[in-house]
Amino acid sequence: MATQTQTAPGGAAGNYLVEVRKEMRKVNWPKRKELISNTVLTLVSALVISLFIFGADQVISWALRLIYQS
Repeated sequence: MATQTQTAPGGAAGNYLVEVRKEMRKVNWPKRKELISNTVLTLVSALVISLFIFGADQVISWALRLIYQS
């Protein structure tokens, strides 16, 4: 036999919001120092990868210009 759950005011939408609030209390939020550290790591990684792609694009463009000019 299935158990019935009580509905919050607002019906299904209200029930959903109540459940979201319960789940958000369970979240293990990072400390400020950890958040800043991870943010810096992400930004530096994105910069390094974008510089690598830029460099590769420049080399490929140079090689193609060399090939098609002759």
